[in-house]
Amino acid sequence: MRTLARGPAMVRWLGLMAAGLVPWILGACTAFDDFTVLGYKTAPQFDRSIRTVRVPIAENKTFLRGLEFELTEALVKQIERRTPWKVVQDEADAELRVTILGMPKRVILPNPLNEVRQAELTMSVEVAWYDLRTDPQLPPRRGPQVPPPPPPPLTNASDPLAPLPPPGPPPFAPILVQRTVTFIPELGESYATARQKLVNDMAEQIVSLLEIPW
Repeated sequence: MRTLARGPAMVRWLGLMAAGLVPWILGACTAFDDFTVLGYKTAPQFDRSIRTVRVPIAENKTFLRGLEFELTEALVKQIERRTPWKVVQDEADAELRVTILGMPKRVILPNPLNEVRQAELTMSVEVAWYDLRTDPQLPPRRGPQVPPPPPPPLTNASDPLAPLPPPGPPPFAPILVQRTVTFIPELGESYATARQKLVNDMAEQIVSLLEIPW
């Protein structure tokens, strides 16, 4: 039975293997800690031409106090952790606007004493994404189109039957996002913990919407 040579021969053999692997590893490395191996990339699927993002305090249309601050803080943390962007307050390349529409509580299962045994919270928000590098009024890149409002009637004294000008391009509606969590008070879960989990889940979902489509 043959065994691998020891001593200088083994060192030379290991050196040759390392020399052959180094170019392959360097070629796989694209930027920072991103690798491309067999067509799969570890790079985040976000627009790298965007460097800074502004995240205003979310608009809160509910009666729940402080919810807008909780969601905004969670969004900033998600952007800083998952994306190559930096959140700033002044001049930015893009802006993320969020409007909280509602977060109702629904009892799923009461106990015999009519107390909450299982309940759920559902948060609904509208998300708008703006590219500020070209036009501050640029519509969000995602979201379904909605029909534009009808143009006002035009008066033309010389030719009342003249055709109206064609309407402009339709605006883009914000994206409607909904997330739901359930909690069981009998297991020690409370409304406060469910609310915090729902806020974190919603922030994660919103940031995922900003990824570049495959």
